[in-house]
Parts: sequence; structure tokens; C-alpha cells
Amino acid sequence: MLLKSGHHIASGAFRYSRRFLNHTHCKMTDDIMTNRVIRRVMREPFHFEGVDVEPGTQARVPLSIGLDPLGRELVIPVHILHGKKEGPILTITSTIHGDELNGVTIIRHLLYGRDLKPETSDDLVRVENLRGTLLIVPVCNPEAVILDTRRSSDGRDLNRCFPGSPHGTHSARIAHTLFEQVVMKGSFLIDLHTAPARRTNAPHIRANCDRNDSKELARAFGTPIVLHSIGPEGSLRRTATGLGIHSILLEAGTANVFERGAIAVGVQGIMNVLIHLDMIDGNIRKPEWRLIVRKSRWVRSPRGGMLHPAIVAGELVEKGQAIAHITNPLSGDAEAILSPMSGVAVGLATSPIVREGDPVANIASVLKKKTHQKIRAAPMTEWTIRDVAETLEDISDDEDGYCIDDAPED
Repeated sequence: MLLKSGHHIASGAFRYSRRFLNHTHCKMTDDIMTNRVIRRVMREPFHFEGVDVEPGTQARVPLSIGLDPLGRELVIPVHILHGKKEGPILTITSTIHGDELNGVTIIRHLLYGRDLKPETSDDLVRVENLRGTLLIVPVCNPEAVILDTRRSSDGRDLNRCFPGSPHGTHSARIAHTLFEQVVMKGSFLIDLHTAPARRTNAPHIRANCDRNDSKELARAFGTPIVLHSIGPEGSLRRTATGLGIHSILLEAGTANVFERGAIAVGVQGIMNVLIHLDMIDGNIRKPEWRLIVRKSRWVRSPRGGMLHPAIVAGELVEKGQAIAHITNPLSGDAEAILSPMSGVAVGLATSPIVREGDPVANIASVLKKKTHQKIRAAPMTEWTIRDVAETLEDISDDEDGYCIDDAPED
């Protein structure tokens, strides 16, 4: 839609245009020549922690979360890119779990391009071309990153502490500060994660697909797999979604490493969302197929032993295909673990040591022949986001499976 100002609002962002036009940053001015009242967007600075970020500029502002055990100030840096023109406010968060590091470098590449250096020719997001505002938190849990651990320094899972409390535990106070001072300022949220240690995930988006806006955001990101998930109680995404902030979560790769494929997917996906929200110009790059997974199935080890994977994350497997072998390291015993159905391996165990009942693979079923053929022709294991005219979309709803929220992965 074309506004009177001449500014184009994409279909995905049109429903928010009235909010922006009625924002306090928009001021009424008189046209003396015609004596008409004209609404012009008079962009004002973005106020954050006592700092005014002017339109068309960016800043890195420290968010204080108290003192560490040595009495030093503990801060979380927040990158703010405040575009020249009005538009949505999108928040991007990373390392809520301190060992999930792919998000840090996804953000680095997003801001500074392949060379990782600011203000060079390959920078992907330039504030002078941005409509709206980006709030980016590369490191949400700095002490956990330093300690190289999933949990916060007080032993709690920060992603079970939202919206937090100013009078609660250390993790609850971090959650409260992040949520109130950063997340609540935006209308959209992308939370970047990886699988926990000892597992890996094929790149996929998790979103509450019962909410159309979150579902459309997930589609726009562009991963071939979208898992329907409300999210655990106390998670950032579930809490934000419940308060009307349209939120998605990227799961890509594993903990404690930078993975080139996962990083490339994350960068392109965020660029797609920025285009979808009309925050930057460009064309959304779509996958050739998309599987919206309502229920999937964890295949578990029938015995303890040493795990020898026979597939990789994202691979299309057939019913009865060996997905791993379990061996006894003290004898010649070996047993194959067979896939109970045809589908895509969304997640895999990576640790060689398994016990009876440990999860080995999370399989999303593929029942339709046309979808199966499409995935076979364009496998995730060789997948890159391409320019395609139309995406083949299917729903995976395994009657013997569970929603990811209802089937604990541990």
C-alpha cells in the first residue's frame, strides 16, 4: 500500500502502519500555501538508558544489570540502529544460553558482513537505509558465556525466568532487565539458539503457528522446517508472544562452535524478515519446500553403548532405514536403530556415549509423495536459500508423535 507520504508499506507490515502514523513521533504541520493540515513523519531520537540515538545513526549502549561478585559493573551491550524513516521495532537476541554461540556471529555478519569489520563495503544492514529500529543483543547472558555454560552463573536456566523480577534471583533480575528495557520496546522478536551440548539441530524456526502473525514471520525467515511450538513456560519467546510481540526462534547447529552453514541460514533469514517487515528493500529468498511440523517423534536408544550415527541433521530418511548403530565397546555386539517412518531428521544426538532411552534422532514425518519427491530433489543437506517462484508447503503431524513442547528432549 502507498501512503500519502509516498512511503510504501508491504502487505506483511500494513497492519502496523496506523500505529506508526499515530505514534507520538509523528507531528502535525500546516501547509501555508494550501492552508491544509498535513501529517508528516518527524522522526525523533530513540531514547534508551539516558542516551538519545538520532535518526540515521547507531549506538552501542550498556544495559546495567548490577555488580558482579568482585564489585564490578555487569552490563549487557545493546546495539541500536535507528533508521531515518518510521517503521517497526525489531529485537534480535542471542546467547540466552551461554554456550549457544552461533547467534553471536550471525549478528556480527549481519551488521558487518563477511569481513566482520564495521563500516566497510560489505556491511549488510546500513542504518541510513533502514526504516524503523533494530535493537540487537548479541550476548544476553555474559557471565554464562565467560563460564562456557548453558545456565546462568547462579545455576538457573535464563530461558525459564522471563519476564523476570526486579526482586528475584540473579537470573530473574537479568530476565526482568532484558524484557522490560529491551524486548518490550519492540513489536517483533527473533531469538537465536542452537541445540544444547551433545546434540545438533538442522536449521529450523520455532513459532506459535496458531498465531497468524508469528506463522507469517516464520515463513518469511525462510527455513524449510518450521516447528509449531508455544515454547516452555518462562521462555522469552512464549512470554513475548503472550504480550502481543510477534516472536520466532531460530534453532541452528550445536553448542560451543561456529558453524558456517547455520550462520549463513541465520543471516539470510534475518534479512528476509527485514524485507518482510519493509524495514529494508529487497526480495525475500524462499526455500523450495517448507514442512510445518505440528508433531514429531524422538527415536530413543534401545540400549546403552557407543553411538555411531548413520545420517546427518536435515537428511531425508526412509522407514526402516538405519539412522544409527549402537555397539558394545567391550564386545562385538552391535544393533541398528531403524527409523519408524519416512521423514526429515530435525535433530540428532552427537555424543558417542548413550544410555538406554537417550534420544538419538528427532524425526518429522513426510507422508505425501509429492513432498517426499521435492525434498529428495532439494535436500536440506545440500540446502541453500534460493530464488524460487513458489514454495511447496506441507504439514507434518505424526499421530504417534508429540508437539516439541510436550515431549521433553532429555
